[in-house]
This record gives sequence, structure tokens and C-alpha cells, in this order.
Amino acid sequence: MLKKILIAIGIALLIFIAFVYSRVQPSGDINDYQAYYTNDQSPPDSNAVKVTFFGATTLLFDDGETQLLIDGFFSRPTMFRVLTTAIQSDTAMIDRILAENNMNLVKGIFVAHSHYDHSFDVAYTTKKTGATLYGSPGTLNIARGGNVSESQLSAYQPNQELNIGQFIVRVIPSKHSPGNAQNDDGISIDTILKQPARYKSYTEGGSFDFLISHHGKNIYIKPSPNYIEGALDTTRADALFIGIGIVTKQPPEWQQAFYNQTVGKLRPSVVVPIHWDDFFYPASENLQMLPRFVSKGPEEFDFFINKTKADKIDFKILQGKKSILIK
Repeated sequence: MLKKILIAIGIALLIFIAFVYSRVQPSGDINDYQAYYTNDQSPPDSNAVKVTFFGATTLLFDDGETQLLIDGFFSRPTMFRVLTTAIQSDTAMIDRILAENNMNLVKGIFVAHSHYDHSFDVAYTTKKTGATLYGSPGTLNIARGGNVSESQLSAYQPNQELNIGQFIVRVIPSKHSPGNAQNDDGISIDTILKQPARYKSYTEGGSFDFLISHHGKNIYIKPSPNYIEGALDTTRADALFIGIGIVTKQPPEWQQAFYNQTVGKLRPSVVVPIHWDDFFYPASENLQMLPRFVSKGPEEFDFFINKTKADKIDFKILQGKKSILIK
């Protein structure tokens, strides 16, 4: 009898492990979309902005004189570490990425919200680059936990224009994606947060988009896939970097409204998806789609490809550490 019980437990355990394994597998193969890959290796100049993607929502903007970072998430600890331990930045990895990508002109770092997949490495990156960190009160408390000087910290002033080199940046209040697993929308980090810390300590604290202008070209960055009705009625952009993870997990009417209130309002010439990759894996040139339990990756790519094609808008995909030139 005991033997039968043990066998039954073993079978149940194997079934459970197989189920979990299947759910954490990539939701699809990003290489099925190679036809949309782009990688412009031309150097930036005063008339063109080079944008490089490091996975999740971390983007480097470079015009050859000044660099800006959106978010700062390079360490990308594994799912096991995130779920079971307090985590801290991999400073050696950050040093290597900064050096390999010539990030020696970073003057401003802008953080979309304070969840760890956006803000985790901003304290060390700010200290290392000497840049100014712009963010919500919670994001600034993350930086303080890393002993960043107060002279390098600047609280967001939404909708005000900020001049950094030839860039003009406007921070625009937005919304986190639907179904926030941490259920912490609007909850700020109200004390100094030191590493190592549990991932749940990185509460959302308000979400933001960014409009970056450079010599007449407007680039809109929407890290979280959500919208505020009518918020972009009078805004136009030449390029749109847009978070797409979880979009097709929402009802069809929400999907259409999201597209209409973002791409439909901004009318960009090119759309580049972000926040589509599994950020539990290292930053590399071979990023993979978010896992099945989070996203329906192929459906999300197909949705935007079909919509942009109908609207005669270019759709381009950046793999890790690849670039596109906006000119």
C-alpha cells in the first residue's frame, strides 16, 4: 500500500513539475519574426539619434554628444533568485555592459516606475556614470539606498520640458499594465531602500511615459502597456517604443482601445516593441519571449504587425544590444 502511495505521489510530482516547466517556457520563438529585425550600426550624429535596446524597457539614446537612459535593468537575476532570496545588482555585469556599449556620455537616467525590472540597477548605474537620475520619490529612495549623492537626484516634474544637451525630455504620467501581480499601483517606496532586498520591496509608485525630442524628431516611449483615455490627443511622434507584454491577455475591446489611444493618436512612422522579453535571463543578443504564464508572445507580435501594416507604419524588432537610428 505504501509503495502505491509513493508511486502516486511521484507521478503527481512529475506532472506538477512538467506543468510548471511548460508554463515558464517561452511563449513563442522570437526568431519566427526575423523578417522584422533591424540593427543599424551607423554612428549617431547631431541629426540622428541612435537607440539601443538592452531588454525589458532599458533603452540608450545617443546623439554622439549626449546619452540618455530609460530605466536601468542590466543584472536580470534568475527567477529562482528573485522568488527565493533578497537580490542585489551585479556590478561587474553592469560595468561590462557600460564599457562594451561606450556609455561614457550618459547625462540623464529616467525610470518608468519603481518595480525592480525597471529600477533595480539605477543606483549603481547613476553613481558609475555620474548622470542625473530623474524619477518618482520611490525611485529616488532606491538611489539613496545605493548612496547616490543628492546632487544627482531630481524628482519628476510631469509635463515640463527638460533640456539635456540637444535632447528635450517631457515626463508624462501614465498607468501600469493591467493585472499588476504585486497589486501595488501607486504605492511608493517611502523609506530608503538598500540592497540586497526582496523584489516585492520595489513597489510601483506611479508609472510614466517619456517624449524625447531631438532636432525636430519626436520619440515616444511607453514602457507599460496601458493608456489614459485622451492623454495623447494632441501629441505626435515620429517613432514609438511600446511595451507589448500581456496585451493579448486583455479583452479584444481593450486591445483595440490601447492601440487606438497610442499608435492611433501618435501616428508614428515606426513602431518598436519593448517589454516583450523574459527578463529572468541575462541581457544578451539572443533575448527570448516572455514565458507562457505571463504573455501570449506570438499573438502580441501578430496583433501589432497586422495593425501597423494596415496603417502603413513600419514595425521593427530590436534584439538585445541592437540599435535603430531615428533621423
